Amino acid sequence: MSALPAASGQLTGTELASVLLPQASFPAGFTLSPASEINSGDSLSTGPVTYDLSSISCATFVQQLGNTGFGETAMASDSAAGQGQAYDQVIYQFATASAASDFVAGISALASRCHSFTASDNGTSGTFSFKASAGPAVGGHPSLELVQSGTLGGSPLVLDTLFSASGVDVFGGAMVGLGVSAPTSVAPETIVYYLMKRQQAAAVLG
Repeated sequence: MSALPAASGQLTGTELASVLLPQASFPAGFTLSPASEINSGDSLSTGPVTYDLSSISCATFVQQLGNTGFGETAMASDSAAGQGQAYDQVIYQFATASAASDFVAGISALASRCHSFTASDNGTSGTFSFKASAGPAVGGHPSLELVQSGTLGGSPLVLDTLFSASGVDVFGGAMVGLGVSAPTSVAPETIVYYLMKRQQAAAVLG
């Protein structure tokens, strides 16, 4: 992967949604659904932080990651779902590069206290654990790999997410397996890299 410049500019959530990878980026059998897309809308946010990573519970983090409320100026996320598997993608945009780096550092610190916890998804409970470690550089930018493992409704769950702070943005890509192994056709770093490239193009056009 060639080096990419640090992300700059301030795009709205609607504009970031157009940066997310399209259907063609994912293998056959994985479908992007409009119902799974979340974005922060047509204006930049200046509201207070709802979910402080230094104090948020492990369960709340699991439930809210991919939503608004982490102090971002804009965000967008989506999932390409298959049979018991999925690829996730997310962009959080912050007012400053230091805020973006602090977000990734906050996730790393949170993982260190989330070795075992209970959470629920759509009314189904499970027991999970986090493990964070340095991931591969993406476009010349450091990354953090966050692995969530456990059981949900009696089925094994693995969610392997890569986060990379580049300038004012944090890019995330994940592969998810519930009851089956996580898919491997598209690596998280590939998702992140192409999100970075698409954001760069959108920022220039903006």
